Amino acid sequence: MKPSINGKPMTDLQIKQYLHKLQLNELQPAADLPTLTKLQDAHLKFIPYENFDCLNGRITSLKHYDMFQKLIIHNRGGICFELNGLYNWLLESLGFNVTSFAARYIDKLDVYQIRRHRVMCVTIDNKRYLTDVGVNSESPRIPLELTENKIQSDSISQYKFTKDEFWGWLLWQKEKGKPWKRLFGFTEEPQIDKDFITAAFWCDAHPDSPFIKNKKLSIFREDCNITIRGNYLKFYLGGRVKYRYKIHNGAELKELLWEYFGINVEYRLKDDGMDYE
Repeated sequence: MKPSINGKPMTDLQIKQYLHKLQLNELQPAADLPTLTKLQDAHLKFIPYENFDCLNGRITSLKHYDMFQKLIIHNRGGICFELNGLYNWLLESLGFNVTSFAARYIDKLDVYQIRRHRVMCVTIDNKRYLTDVGVNSESPRIPLELTENKIQSDSISQYKFTKDEFWGWLLWQKEKGKPWKRLFGFTEEPQIDKDFITAAFWCDAHPDSPFIKNKKLSIFREDCNITIRGNYLKFYLGGRVKYRYKIHNGAELKELLWEYFGINVEYRLKDDGMDYE
């Protein structure tokens, strides 16, 4: 997929600002696997997943300028279409051979969801790697080689790909002490930025969308994944919740958002009485 399909590449200044946000100021980016690995790792650690715009009734813009202003200039996070949309633009601008695919999450065994996730496939030295920074739970922290049945580890979890007649490629995860589970499936029809507008609008406005019901935040550290689900702050270590705290009011939420996620968002805490285990 050529950068021209999705519009003009980033300017040198935008790339510099992006790398500064990722705390990769000294990186000399090249279209190689070490660079891709550093970019994915830093993205997960410094730009959080968060759905406050969905909760506040705003419509997600997938225009390059809008995503850049929100995530890089104004220090916000976003849902997967924003995170991976901006990341895809960066990869194209750095000269990576990247193609986006549309994926279906697999939360329950017999429930088939719409394609509401974007993933990128990058070809380097005749090998293909899946890279993904639009996640809101423990997920691959490194690019994964897209090949069948090869077990790969990011030091936190193990991963593998299999193929299925309906799902296409299936990504499996094995956290420590747990069985293998499917994360999502995708087929190989190339997608451009505009192809994700419909799914993003579904996330923003459809009554079945989970993004307009409860808070969903995620950011990564070396040894854990920190999330907010509903009114609970959780720390996942070793594939399990090790620490869990109830958020009692909006002032406390605002402090936690800045301390752990680096964002400043106005949102009134809603107590819906749910236990978000």
